[in-house]
Amino acid sequence: MKDYYTIGETAKLLGVSAQALRYYDRENILRPEYINEQTGYRYYTYRQFHIIDRIKYFQSFGLSLEEIGEIIRQGTAEHLLTRLTARKEVLLEQINQTVEQIKDIDWYINYFTFSGLSDEPTGFYRSHLPERYVVEVPCDPSEPLADMEIRLAEKKGREPYSNLPYRRQYGYRLHMEDLMRQEFRPDRYFIFTKSRPDHVCPDIQVIPEGDFICFRTPILQKRWDAEAFKEYFADLPHRGLILALEYENNLTDWSEAMYEVQILV
Repeated sequence: MKDYYTIGETAKLLGVSAQALRYYDRENILRPEYINEQTGYRYYTYRQFHIIDRIKYFQSFGLSLEEIGEIIRQGTAEHLLTRLTARKEVLLEQINQTVEQIKDIDWYINYFTFSGLSDEPTGFYRSHLPERYVVEVPCDPSEPLADMEIRLAEKKGREPYSNLPYRRQYGYRLHMEDLMRQEFRPDRYFIFTKSRPDHVCPDIQVIPEGDFICFRTPILQKRWDAEAFKEYFADLPHRGLILALEYENNLTDWSEAMYEVQILV
């Protein structure tokens, strides 16, 4: 074993670059044990090797060189544990965010494949649905659908709605009488949020948990069977809440999009 190792020898032995060692020196993370004043050559000792190896190990945790330099300069286990605990908390939060993103992606995959599922019923069917939350705006039957879309977009862009966690699914509130007349005359236009906001949003509306009678139709085309609808609901009590939820099937044309009509019973 030699007393001193050049920067090149040290770099080769420990699998780091000479540039990295110069950076450690410049940033006062690890100074060479000896620098020749005449040549400027840097030399490291064997006992410094474990420090360089530890720097690499700390980097594998995602610690920055600035943090690592502080840890080494402090030289205490207590300071190291504080930094590692903080890093662990950051990683756990990243995991939580990743899990939520995966859930959002799964939701959107299901959303876009909803109308193409061959094993779903095609007539009336019953679904038990959880409590849900929407941001909505009123509709005027005399105005174009684009106007209510712009009004909802404006609301979403204002506080306290701009930072809500939205589900990108839009829908309408309808009336039983209009469905029986095969008319599409919504009185509310809405978008879902992922959860109930933890701050005051006066226009958040709660869709209650319950049993819903559902059917599917491209509702903007008014092609549902009004006679079958009237016959089915002739003696079936309902609670007045009727939703039509959009399920897109392409990215350019929404006029033929499938809707699931949900009627709370």
